Amino acid sequence: MTRRIITRTTDSLVAPDATERATAASLWGSADAHDGFMANWPAMSRIELRQPPQGRSSGQTRIAAWNLERCKKPLASAAIIRDCGIDILLATELDIGMARSGQAHTPEELAGHLDYGYAFGVEFVELGIGDTHETQLFKDLENECGLHGNAIFSRYPIRNAALIPIDDGGEWFVRAPKNDGQHRVGGRMAIAAELETPDGPLAVAAVHYESESTPATRGEQTRRMLAAMDGLYGDLPVVIGGDLNTATLAADTHSRHQRLNEPQDDEPCFQIFAAHDYRWGDGNTGETTTRHPPNRIIRHPHKTIDWLFVRGGRLFDPAVIPAVLDDDDYLSDHDMVAAYLSLS
Repeated sequence: MTRRIITRTTDSLVAPDATERATAASLWGSADAHDGFMANWPAMSRIELRQPPQGRSSGQTRIAAWNLERCKKPLASAAIIRDCGIDILLATELDIGMARSGQAHTPEELAGHLDYGYAFGVEFVELGIGDTHETQLFKDLENECGLHGNAIFSRYPIRNAALIPIDDGGEWFVRAPKNDGQHRVGGRMAIAAELETPDGPLAVAAVHYESESTPATRGEQTRRMLAAMDGLYGDLPVVIGGDLNTATLAADTHSRHQRLNEPQDDEPCFQIFAAHDYRWGDGNTGETTTRHPPNRIIRHPHKTIDWLFVRGGRLFDPAVIPAVLDDDDYLSDHDMVAAYLSLS
């Protein structure tokens, strides 16, 4: 099935109920069944949009990308975002009604703690509890909604929101990419919007590339996203950020200099960004951006997989912000990447 760009918004997404999700789980493996759920479940064709309070402005705009790993601690996550002066957050991996994150509506809670608006789109309807570790921890619970996706959080008004599919979907329903029991309806996507910043209109996108992908498929995901951004937002300045899962850029095989200045040698998606006039050198540090969860067996080196890209503006003073509180309380397996933005 060819997935289409979604622009229809709603105040509140309607999730498939437990019976619908159980029916989907019983039909796992059928591409036709998956396409039917994608077409008929309202949550798959809407964007949840809430505007920020009016009259919000600040000085220099600071923008960040952060994979929140389900956003299990919205209050603590909001404290870091606020303390770092983030005006726009391009966020990935947020839950609504998942047992592993306390059944919380995490986009709503995070935006409420920040007093920001948000646009949230569903990447997957989760038919199970989650990965192997989460399934073991919450095996006696059921999900209330099972929604998982990406969001833009903004202190500035949000216009022209769009959910951009970057693959055809169904990979986690027809097959089992990790062989860990994670069955899902949906596919990878970017959530995009136009923001009314004090310096003028800005198009942004929060994107999550497929974790079980190759450099070639990450290149194809980039092509799809950038073509859609051009069609939706034309010549507006753009910032794209998120988890690109650029898994080849690991600390044990690449220096920090190589990861920042020569990523295209191993990840062709950077060549595609450059061909579309996007830059990353001044908006990233080249440091690794992953963090090992506590009480887990460590099987892989740290990697640089979270990025910010800009076109028609300038990013500067980049930073990697640890996803831990002062007391070392763990928030995510990804650190936040941030930079200041100039549109002049």
